[in-house]
Amino acid sequence: MITENGTFTLMPQPKDHQFKYALSAAVAVEIILVLGLVWYGQTTPPPPVIKPKEHVIAVQVVSLPPPPPKVIPQPKPVPPKPVVQHMTPPPPRPHPRVVIPPKPVPVPTPPVKTVTPPAHKPVPVPPAPPVPPKPVVTPPPAPPPLSAAQTASLMGRYVGLLRPMIQQNLHVPAELRAMGLKGKATVQFEVSPSGKVLWAKIIDPSPLSAVNRAALAAVESGSFPPFLKKMPKQNTIFQIPVEVGARSN
Repeated sequence: MITENGTFTLMPQPKDHQFKYALSAAVAVEIILVLGLVWYGQTTPPPPVIKPKEHVIAVQVVSLPPPPPKVIPQPKPVPPKPVVQHMTPPPPRPHPRVVIPPKPVPVPTPPVKTVTPPAHKPVPVPPAPPVPPKPVVTPPPAPPPLSAAQTASLMGRYVGLLRPMIQQNLHVPAELRAMGLKGKATVQFEVSPSGKVLWAKIIDPSPLSAVNRAALAAVESGSFPPFLKKMPKQNTIFQIPVEVGARSN
């Protein structure tokens, strides 16, 4: 470039100036970034350290039983061999001498005389005495049958014996005693000639079930006397009303 003074100067090229500016700007930016990173690292607290989780493992010590002692097999004892003793047989015994006795001389026997006993005369047997005939036993005549009035009288007498026995066997339930209740139930029962009760049942019941049970039990548990002497010897059915109440006993 020629100036006004007539001197010649070299003008800087524009490309060199741009390169220098860009290089200095890049260096400045890099320095700023480094300083910023250093400042950020000093001011920012470090991230919390996450501790690993602790795993607890329970260990149980088990004492094992001692191993069984080893059994060493012992060799089987070998039985000793039997000792064979050679024994000399004893000398044979001499045979005894047999002495044959002489034959006896037969002695003649005298003849035997046979004596014939005399014939016995038969003894006469006396005749057996005649058997007397058995007496004919005539059974006693049968008693005349009882009339209806007599039978009814005997039955009434026997029932009169049964009533106090049934009343004596009567057990009044506690609920009737507590409430002061009473009732009557008619019991029908069959009696054998020996006085044994064969069966019993209620034919005219009371509204109170406790009365029926007590009346039936008093008859079934009774021990009655045998029939009277002139009563018919056959099972008989009776019907007796039984009163059950607080004052029955």
